[in-house]
Amino acid sequence: MNGRRRRRRLAAALLLAACLAPALPPAARAQPAGPPEALFQQGTAALGRGEYGAAVDTFELLADRGFVHPDASYNRGLAYVTRLREGADRPGDLGRAAAAFEEALRLRPGDADADRALDLVRAEITRRRSRRAADAVDARPTLDRVIVGLASERTWAAAALLASLLLSLGVVLRRRPAGPAHVAGSVLAPTALVALLALVPLTYAARHLRLTTRAGVVVVPEVRLLDEGGRALPAAAQSPIPEGASVEVARRSGGLAEVRWGATEGWVPASSIRLLAP
Repeated sequence: MNGRRRRRRLAAALLLAACLAPALPPAARAQPAGPPEALFQQGTAALGRGEYGAAVDTFELLADRGFVHPDASYNRGLAYVTRLREGADRPGDLGRAAAAFEEALRLRPGDADADRALDLVRAEITRRRSRRAADAVDARPTLDRVIVGLASERTWAAAALLASLLLSLGVVLRRRPAGPAHVAGSVLAPTALVALLALVPLTYAARHLRLTTRAGVVVVPEVRLLDEGGRALPAAAQSPIPEGASVEVARRSGGLAEVRWGATEGWVPASSIRLLAP
């Protein structure tokens, strides 16, 4: 029975890696210039030869040195998936792969390969949790996060600036004598004012999130929320944060990190979270 279960697990890992392997075109993907180029090439070459241990170590070394590039993040994720394919995966490898692919997407939005790889990894995480009879919990972001996340801080600021210009134009037109220009100003001024009152808080909220939080991904099989003193929260026993889940990391205290997962906030061991490149 154990042998059959082990064969099924290995088959699933091979299927996942086989799905991801076509997304790796080392020669076609741009390589970063500068001093880390040799390390990047070594890691990519090791990945192409299937030397997952060397590839993981090399790409993690690049990350530890602060090197940030979407190709390095993408290939780091594939290195973890290769280790999974070979049946030598360690606890948290799927979470680290998800973190790498999500980081690649943040650095290069619209990367179809990274997006597909991330979906496959998270599907495998869900499948494994279902096999262990664990609930596949999906925490949805709160409405304020959804609205603020519709655009970047720069976009909200540009929209607020445009609204202020339109408000000024509307005030000028309203001062014109009765006629089409006066009517246009009477409509434009209050409309622009309402837009400005909405866009300024959105700009501030986006800036606040950028300055006070970092994106992170859970890289352990699951983690339960704690209070600041390290004691388990009552609700956390029912809804642990699963591996590969995206969280907002606010601050650290000792060996704990304050996180927000959907509408839930609490503290987790800092080692259970992989921070993504800003």
